[in-house]
Amino acid sequence: MLFWIKLAFKNIFRNRQRTFLTLLPIIFGVTLLIVMFSLLDGLNRDSINNLINYESATLKIVSKNFSIFDKKIDINKVGFIVPDEIVEFLKNSKLVESFTPEIIFTGDLSDGINRLPVLVKGIDFSSYKKTFKTLEKTYPKIDDFENDKLLIGSDLLKYFEINFDSILIIQSRTSGGTFDAFDVKLLGVVSTGNPNIDRTTTYVDIEKARDFLNIGNKVSNISIKLKKDSSLYDFMKSFENVLSKYPYLKLVTWEDFAVEIRAIDSAKRYSGSILIFVFLLIGGVGIANTILLSIYERFKEVGTMRAMGAPNSVILKMFLFEGATLGFLGSLIGMVLGGLLSFYLYKVGLDFSSLIKDMDIGYPIKNTFRGSFDLISIIKSGIFGILIGIIASFYPSRRAIKENIIRILK
Repeated sequence: MLFWIKLAFKNIFRNRQRTFLTLLPIIFGVTLLIVMFSLLDGLNRDSINNLINYESATLKIVSKNFSIFDKKIDINKVGFIVPDEIVEFLKNSKLVESFTPEIIFTGDLSDGINRLPVLVKGIDFSSYKKTFKTLEKTYPKIDDFENDKLLIGSDLLKYFEINFDSILIIQSRTSGGTFDAFDVKLLGVVSTGNPNIDRTTTYVDIEKARDFLNIGNKVSNISIKLKKDSSLYDFMKSFENVLSKYPYLKLVTWEDFAVEIRAIDSAKRYSGSILIFVFLLIGGVGIANTILLSIYERFKEVGTMRAMGAPNSVILKMFLFEGATLGFLGSLIGMVLGGLLSFYLYKVGLDFSSLIKDMDIGYPIKNTFRGSFDLISIIKSGIFGILIGIIASFYPSRRAIKENIIRILK
């Protein structure tokens, strides 16, 4: 084995410039493959974390009428009173870390001059802080949330010429169908890095929301955060008997909310893979061309070896090793470059905030894109490059053993 490797290295470096040009597409393709999957894995990971930490929690108890695709939020349609049995179950479950009620409705936020459509969430401060990370991202830091106070997404602030403690107006339709409004004092801003929160969402006290909408004890959902070592399946199984008593309720998990994220991720992986496959295909053609030129340059050497009794398998092995070596060198350099870039993406990330601004990219991320660093994925990408080299060198290697010996030696 060592002999064939040494021989392959000697042969491919006979023409260094051609070898270098042959390696470039493989290096670029493998590097791009590693970086693309690093970035997409990181985007997918951070998107799901942002979804769970700021929007969906681990799962929610909702009305049967609730749909994640329905953008019109009608509290009369999706609101429900939480049964005491469910509250007791959640309090006593060893799988549940915390839970919190939410009242969600749409409205307009105004300072008396400017007006913007927003999503209004009525929250219970103490339980919401345990279930979501939203209240950890406020400025200034808050320890309480009084009835007449308001938190808004950080991006909403730029549309209003106001200071903290300024009075804002929220206008919406009540449960009775009439338009009404209430005044709230701006307590602070929420900056989560999730555009769905920072660009469109406001928070008021849950009792304020109840009084305004005139819905009594109804809620839009109960958001549940499971313990880190708890299984989503185990909780749903244990909760099944209790939930079956209330046919007007159902569970939706973070996976249901992540359908769009995963669809976008899948589409981008597919389109990106096609592009990278083209680069690697070009690299494969380059390797095939290099091996073919090498064969024609060494026709007499090959003919002499065959005339002296060298079996076809030896000739085939010699050129296959050359192709594999080209693939290995290109992949190795690509793995090093791709690994360094993916490590940088993992530790530092790329800040696209100045480019994206208010653009919707489909992921619940708006500022820094961080990648993942996965050695297994890097090694797999390298192996793929080596296989390209072996496959690409097979056809020209077959040509070498099919040529007539007498014609070669003339």
